[in-house]
Amino acid sequence: MSTQLAPETHPSPSTPAGQGAAAPGGGRAPRNAWQLVAAREMAVKLRDKNFIIGTVITMVLLIGITGFQGWMASRTSATTVAVASAEGRTLAEAVGRTMSAGDDSDEVKVTQVADQAAAERLVQDGDADVLLARSGEGWQITSNETAPTDLTSATRQVLTSQTLATTAARAGTTPEAISRQTAVTTRTLSGTDVSKEVTAKVVGGVFAMLFYFAALMFGMQIAQSVIEEKQSRIVEILASAIPVRQLLAGKVIGNTVIAVGQIVLYLAVGLVGISFTPFKEMLGGVATAAIWYVLFFLAGFLALACIWAVAGSLATRNEDLQQTTTPLTMVLIIGFFASFMAAGAWRVALSYVPVLSSMLMPTRLMDGSAQWWEGVIALALTLAFAAVAMVLGERMYRRSLMQTSSRMTFRQALTASD
Repeated sequence: MSTQLAPETHPSPSTPAGQGAAAPGGGRAPRNAWQLVAAREMAVKLRDKNFIIGTVITMVLLIGITGFQGWMASRTSATTVAVASAEGRTLAEAVGRTMSAGDDSDEVKVTQVADQAAAERLVQDGDADVLLARSGEGWQITSNETAPTDLTSATRQVLTSQTLATTAARAGTTPEAISRQTAVTTRTLSGTDVSKEVTAKVVGGVFAMLFYFAALMFGMQIAQSVIEEKQSRIVEILASAIPVRQLLAGKVIGNTVIAVGQIVLYLAVGLVGISFTPFKEMLGGVATAAIWYVLFFLAGFLALACIWAVAGSLATRNEDLQQTTTPLTMVLIIGFFASFMAAGAWRVALSYVPVLSSMLMPTRLMDGSAQWWEGVIALALTLAFAAVAMVLGERMYRRSLMQTSSRMTFRQALTASD
């Protein structure tokens, strides 16, 4: 950053209203210098070809995956059934109607031939998928390899319904009455919906992965930006023109806006894509979880952003970043694996821990194991932690920024004198 800005201070009695105090190098400091820093951080990022290309590629992949799912869902699956009798044709057509009622993309084509030998030749030559013929008192499905599961299930369903209707007529009752008497329902004492839990686990895994990679990528970029300014001595010019607090605030806010904007873009593309897939009935629950996730992402990233900047200010060269950023990387790794492996009381407890809650609580809210007020509490704890991190981060950043002789530790930066 080459533009020199003056520091923000409270105007003295002789300072005209609306102007900052005199800068060390002369002139007046802009009252909101952090806005200029944030705007520059965002402008640099939006002009970065690697960032643009990476974002576009990710969006194309998301669109491609959801488009493929939509195409597969709308694709018609036709099964050709060979029969050798009018009775077989009637049954095959009933099976086709049953399959279409369950999934309109399933279709059954019936081919009737003179005898069973001719039907078997159709199956052997690949002109028919299966042969449906009588076998004793029942029916048999013949195929070259494994018979289609959905066709077999539909055939059993049709035959069961026909037999039930015949038996009911002989007994002087109805199929519906017999079905009610033989119905079996299930109930779980825990109240857990397994399908909802599985969906939440998959979506939660995606959320955790997005948070992990976004926080790591943008955090390292903040740290590298700081160390580059230290190595080029630009930071000395900036610190003489802009209060260090505003310099840090500008970096954090600028990168946070870009990170959150990118995540929102990805989620929007994903949600639109889901609406064109067989999972569209889950869109409402996923959209609600996505809103929670964005809020937790914002709070969690703010909590880490200042510390990432401190990690950069502690180093004196790029090689030092591996040591200074290790604590942050470990926190992200622990949170990422905890989102998949933590269970029971551990999962509940970790979902309230700041930063880790950004990867765990949205999943708990989606699967119903946490109430909305628990999400509010976890979010408030993360925001409180972010506020503390900003205060301590600003102190360490200010004390280590001008240290160029040797790498500092977090403890040294926290206890050093101003």
